[in-house]
Amino acid sequence: MKEEKIDVAVIGGVAAGTSAAAAVVRENSEFKVVLFEKDKFISYGGCGIPYYIEGITENYKDLIMFTPEAFKKSKGVDVRTLHEITSIDPVNKSLSVKNMESLEDSNVYFDKLIISSGARSTIPQIDGLEIDDRIFNVRTLGDAIRLKKFIKNSNSKNAVILGGGYVGLEMAEALAANGINVVIVEMMDHVMPNADSQMSELVEEELIRNHVKLMTSTQLKLVESGEKSVRLSTTNGVIETDMLLVAVGVTPEVELAKSCGVQLGVRNAISVNSKMETNFEGIYACGDCAATHNRLTGEETYIPLGTTANKMGRVAGKNAAGRSEEFMGVIGTTVTKIFNIEYARTGLTYKEASTRFKAGMTLVRSISKAHYYPGSAPVHVMLVYEKGTGRILGSQMAGSDISKRIDVLSSAITAGMDLETLSSLDLSYAPPFAPVWDPVLVAANVAKKKA
Repeated sequence: MKEEKIDVAVIGGVAAGTSAAAAVVRENSEFKVVLFEKDKFISYGGCGIPYYIEGITENYKDLIMFTPEAFKKSKGVDVRTLHEITSIDPVNKSLSVKNMESLEDSNVYFDKLIISSGARSTIPQIDGLEIDDRIFNVRTLGDAIRLKKFIKNSNSKNAVILGGGYVGLEMAEALAANGINVVIVEMMDHVMPNADSQMSELVEEELIRNHVKLMTSTQLKLVESGEKSVRLSTTNGVIETDMLLVAVGVTPEVELAKSCGVQLGVRNAISVNSKMETNFEGIYACGDCAATHNRLTGEETYIPLGTTANKMGRVAGKNAAGRSEEFMGVIGTTVTKIFNIEYARTGLTYKEASTRFKAGMTLVRSISKAHYYPGSAPVHVMLVYEKGTGRILGSQMAGSDISKRIDVLSSAITAGMDLETLSSLDLSYAPPFAPVWDPVLVAANVAKKKA
């Protein structure tokens, strides 16, 4: 069996793995760094998949950041695609590697290891539910290419999406743009179930305006997939559809790490310290396979996002190269667009905050630009704060032009601001961009009266 000794091994590419590998080489160009990836793609914008399906991005190649060849040339990393790691030996610091093309096995000895094995689409344990010719997920670029081909060739007119979270809602818009009638099946009371209900209802109104049928408080019980259709038995009746898209979340891909004794934490993600190091010295984990901590609560959390994965990867790579960097954690800042409404959140929802703090909440309706300026549209701002201190705990927004406004709130939470400080911020104003009283300031002033 072939044997090899390298300085740093990276398991997995995409956001965290490529960031980690590149960071190692930037710190020490003499290191031999090898990135092992069992897929043929190593670096692409997974968040762009709904827009590729929709047709905004016409070619899947536009989502690719680096081909393996380009990454090796640009970053100085030895990239080995279609190579699967079958086991990790943390004591002897070795990997068992299978070349999936030649079927050759080899042992690779490493000084440092970075695990970036990502996450896989969660497939609920429901009779008959498995990925096949008419049942899809959209976790990887390969998944997206397969779905796009099916839409083009099948002349499908109806689709059911299982799950009303971010991906499910973005895919509802993408499928509708292809002339497909969409039904969303969600087991919770509302779509966007991680939002407070007042905000979820605004999103639901937009979906209904765009002819998306919602089946909330509905559980899928049985799937019967045939040659020409999929039959779904639910607690709210039977649905016959051309295709089913499963979008109920992701599960950390940690079987390899778990089998060698790497410690797992919340949601069975890999537990790491602030240096992204696992319970084994010299073995790091980052990206969607790893947990992090919430900067507001101090609790371990699992929020798999591309932005977080890139930051975690960079820290892991620098530390594997000998630096002492820390990843400070997250507060869960996200933004998405569903048809003509945007939704964003940062920090804790009111429901979440109420279980940990003496929390207060205010919800205001403002406008995105000066009322007389073309394109001015509603902006709904929910502001969550700690009663007594006025410390800001979270915010949610729905409407237009909210991405930078939620970033203001993210910065305020990170800086530990209270309502008084927030209300006095010197925010920019001009009619094309904001009313004279920005919605953020309106919400802060209203909240101050109640805090």
